[in-house]
Amino acid sequence: MKKKTVGALILAAGAAATLAAAATPGVSSILTKAAERPVSGITWTAEQFASADAMAEKGLAEAVRRCMAKAGYDYTPASAGQEKVDLKNAIGFNTLTVEDARASGYSVTKPTGPGEPAPDSDLGKLFADPDFQKALHGGEPQEQNMLQSSSGTGMLAGGCTGEGITAIYSNVNDYMRATGLAYNSVLVAPQAAAQDPGIQAAVNDWKECMSTTPFPYSAPGEAVSAGLEAGGQKELKIAVTDATCRESTGFDAKLNTVLDKYLTTRMQELDSEVAAVEQIRREASARATAMMG
Repeated sequence: MKKKTVGALILAAGAAATLAAAATPGVSSILTKAAERPVSGITWTAEQFASADAMAEKGLAEAVRRCMAKAGYDYTPASAGQEKVDLKNAIGFNTLTVEDARASGYSVTKPTGPGEPAPDSDLGKLFADPDFQKALHGGEPQEQNMLQSSSGTGMLAGGCTGEGITAIYSNVNDYMRATGLAYNSVLVAPQAAAQDPGIQAAVNDWKECMSTTPFPYSAPGEAVSAGLEAGGQKELKIAVTDATCRESTGFDAKLNTVLDKYLTTRMQELDSEVAAVEQIRREASARATAMMG
């Protein structure tokens, strides 16, 4: 029996595999154009599409755990469907409410998920074990475990990773389409939106509000950096002031209005892919529910 170590690893294609946006369905080399008639609120719809299905990802983590247990490892990967996508991150901003700022300062701006384990930690030592890697990803040569989606994007999907993907998503192609590729496919819109003058207009309104406070920063990112550097009560004060100005100037709503213009175009381009991904996710969620009883 191999040594037992409980650890966590996000398995989403967007995090565990490098997925090139150029290989995602319908992505053009030309940035998405703003729609003449934007659909209000479509940013939320795009974020739902870009987010992995929570139940399916929970099932994937459990399928991998069971497989690794058979190989002698007590290893529990983290579910990748826990966090919903916030597309404001793609244009350089985080959502910050007054409530969150009062409770925990700028904690919402910090990276989430387990990240890379420290080399000297139990999990880090486990990941350095060739036998563990063979059980999780398959044996050498790695090329034999590299599977590609129909768009040409590849990921390591041997061992228990491949077994878990097959159990929940049926195949690697559908897994990547329903996770990392779905996320990457919408990013061309925020990339275009970042150049829209409406973004700077929203920042300018926020800046004017902040100029009347003890923290006259020029941009939200500057306030975040100052708050995190200060820490403690000062971080809370900066964060609350920042969030209050965002709320009073309608900062988040203005960003979403800009994003809506470009995501209206992008989601229309992705219409058939959205329908296909929704079907993949429904089936994957049903398999996960059945497996977990």
